[in-house]
Amino acid sequence: MTHLELLYPEMALAAMALGLMLADLFIAPKHGKLLYHLAWFSAAVALCIVGLTVTESAYQGVGTLWTADPMSQFFKMLVLLTTILCLLLGLEYKQLPLRHAGTFAALMLFSSLGMMFLVSGIDLLLIFIALELISISSFILTGFERKNAKSNEGALKYFVFGAFSSAVMVYGISLYYGATGTTRLIGLGEPGGPLFTLSLLLILLGFGFKASIAPMHFWVPDAYEGAPLPVTAFLSLAPKIATMGVIARVFMLLIPAAQQDLTTVFMILAGLTMTIGNFTALFQTNVKRMLAYSSIAQAGYILIGIVSGDAKGLEGVMLYSFVYVAMNIGAFAVVQAVGDDGTAGGNYELSAFDGLSKRSFGLALMMVLFLLSLSGIPPLAGFIGKFYIFSAAFKTGHYGLAVVAVLNSVVSVFYYMKIAFHMFLRPAKDETPLLAGPYLYGGLVLALLGVLIFGIYPEPLIASVQASAQALP
Repeated sequence: MTHLELLYPEMALAAMALGLMLADLFIAPKHGKLLYHLAWFSAAVALCIVGLTVTESAYQGVGTLWTADPMSQFFKMLVLLTTILCLLLGLEYKQLPLRHAGTFAALMLFSSLGMMFLVSGIDLLLIFIALELISISSFILTGFERKNAKSNEGALKYFVFGAFSSAVMVYGISLYYGATGTTRLIGLGEPGGPLFTLSLLLILLGFGFKASIAPMHFWVPDAYEGAPLPVTAFLSLAPKIATMGVIARVFMLLIPAAQQDLTTVFMILAGLTMTIGNFTALFQTNVKRMLAYSSIAQAGYILIGIVSGDAKGLEGVMLYSFVYVAMNIGAFAVVQAVGDDGTAGGNYELSAFDGLSKRSFGLALMMVLFLLSLSGIPPLAGFIGKFYIFSAAFKTGHYGLAVVAVLNSVVSVFYYMKIAFHMFLRPAKDETPLLAGPYLYGGLVLALLGVLIFGIYPEPLIASVQASAQALP
């Protein structure tokens, strides 16, 4: 192994995750929240380490199976930021048993660890192992509410589809090895041929499962609805962002899709994913399921940057991933505050949002801002992200795909505003003031600042993305 020092943040995070699992055996349940604090603090330390090394050439290089470069560091920071915010949500979530707090937090860290390896991978073996680490941790997290039948059902469906996608990806990797004689993604020369193309398609299907790209999205609604809400928020963000990072590395930089005549495939996947996600969300009455289909649509928007295939498209993928974290985590935080009523599984139906503006005008207003940002309405950060990605599509001549994306954004306004209608125009069944905890409000404030600041003044974010869109090898 060479350049093992490039993985110091991952090693530190792995050690902390193992420590949390051991601590779960010895710390009394009444002190369980201490383990959540240790978990988010560990992720914050790893985030600081990665952030401080982004511009340090001494911490960049290519190892045997991985690479550390500004691009991978950017996606690692997004994953760690998402993990921190979701652990803060977990501190306020009533359904998680405190006696398993260490196990829950450790699984979140292990999943994040897999994503950090994933965005650095330049060998299909490491990429597959990273995906399995993410998947196994996510299966358990999804079914963590063992007394909730929907949680068990969602975890089982997630596992079955995950096993199928893993088998498809392993077969694709075997074909790749047969076509190239290696599992590495660099130093291939100019490979081609039907066998090589088929291997790339099967590998892409494996990625599509983790990023909830149609047609590998069927597990998403049930898994998201049944999972504990902090897990739902986590699954809707971190795995999707990390997988889009590795797709961008593989199909934009190492084996460009245009050179393998796969651009049309990505266009179809992007259009299909956006359309299925948005039009199915129109008919949902459960807000968790609605946001699940919304997250599928968001994956389609990010794919547009992959279709563009140029530097602006890569920057668009990174920029949209950043703003997506802010607006989606904010929306899920409000959903948790409203629906986590102490009953098994909570109440996340649209009717639970009736009259929210009377119970907590601040939460209702923040929810509207997050939903408008997800719709791409200016001057919020979601508009900047979509504008950047759509303009990349126009620049490269993909006018039809850009038009489809704009129309899908218009459709999304209808189901997002259904939630706003219930919050502001429906009478409240219970006018008791709704109070959320300090950690949930802390996450909400951070998300709202990201949505507002980078919507009004996006130049620092754009500059950071442009500086981070540098990849090795």
